[in-house]
Amino acid sequence: MLRPPTSRLRLRSTLLLIVLLATAGCAVKWTPFYDETLDRDITSFQQSTEGFLTNLENLQAPACTYQQNVKFYQQQSVQLTVMRTRAVASPHPKQLLEMMDSLSKNLTDLQTLQQNAGSACLNATVIEIARKGFEPVFESLLAYELALKANQPPATAPSK
Repeated sequence: MLRPPTSRLRLRSTLLLIVLLATAGCAVKWTPFYDETLDRDITSFQQSTEGFLTNLENLQAPACTYQQNVKFYQQQSVQLTVMRTRAVASPHPKQLLEMMDSLSKNLTDLQTLQQNAGSACLNATVIEIARKGFEPVFESLLAYELALKANQPPATAPSK
């Protein structure tokens, strides 16, 4: 038996309302999630890079040469690869990957400078320029992670 058009319209409206109410509680996340591990890794990368540059300022040849510091570049390269893998796995990684690429380029530039110095040490001016190249990238990454972190609900409910 066919229902009158108004009954069908009411039925459709009711079904639509039920679907809307049922899905209204579903959260849709359009922004990336905060990644505590990535945040910690970025901070560790920054600390080791800054420590290396500070140490490099105080070294004399041959301890300041590339050959004596290859291990630093290898470790930083591995850490960057791990961070990049986490970034790729995150939702909406484009902005994060661009910052990782900048870090990688700065590290490669520093490595090239040190390799080209041969048996000489990098002077304080070159080291400071390298440091100034890293700083805005670290600041951007930190600002990005802090913005994501602020977008998260508190880990525990506030006490009354």
